[in-house]
Parts: sequence; structure tokens; C-alpha cells
Amino acid sequence: MNASNYQCSDWQATHDFMPGTRSPTLRVTGKCTFPTDGYSVRLVRAEPQGINPAVLLLDRIVSPPSGAAAQAVSEEVVNYSEETSFTYTGVMIQPGGPLIPVERVE
Repeated sequence: MNASNYQCSDWQATHDFMPGTRSPTLRVTGKCTFPTDGYSVRLVRAEPQGINPAVLLLDRIVSPPSGAAAQAVSEEVVNYSEETSFTYTGVMIQPGGPLIPVERVE
């Protein structure tokens, strides 16, 4: 899908190391605004990863409506989570960024 057809914003990345949790969890959230209803968006771990192991690469996968869609602007929340003890300093959303700094929660 052409990047000019939608906008994504409000990206956040937190890595939860709080005591008592099952295992440390990295969470990435954002929102994408589309020109019509019916779009879906998800984040998946990119393969292969980049040259900097401290930056997690995530691919943004956008699926257009499968049929007729209401001609109304729609907003979709996008989430990604991964249980990991590895310390990331950033998350890069592909294609086109942004690079999101990771906030560590302890």
C-alpha cells in the first residue's frame, strides 16, 4: 500500500522488567489512520534483523479492505509484544520508520 494513503503516529515502546511479572516483555503500540473503513494493520518481527542488535526491526503489514468500505476515515490501533530479556534501545518500524526509543520499566 502506498504510504501516502495512511498515516501512523503515537508510537511507544516499553520494556517491562517489573518484579513479579512472568518474564520481561517488550511492547510496541501506535495508531494508523486510513482514508476508509476496513483496513487492518499489524507488526511482525522482520527477518533478517538489521546490523545493530540493540534495534529491533518490525515490519508494518497493512491489509486493505476486502470488499466495499465506508468512505469514512478510520483509525486502527497496532500492537506488538515479545517476551525477551534482551535489552533493546530502539524499535524501527519498516517501511519508512520511525525509530522509537525503548522505555525501560522496572
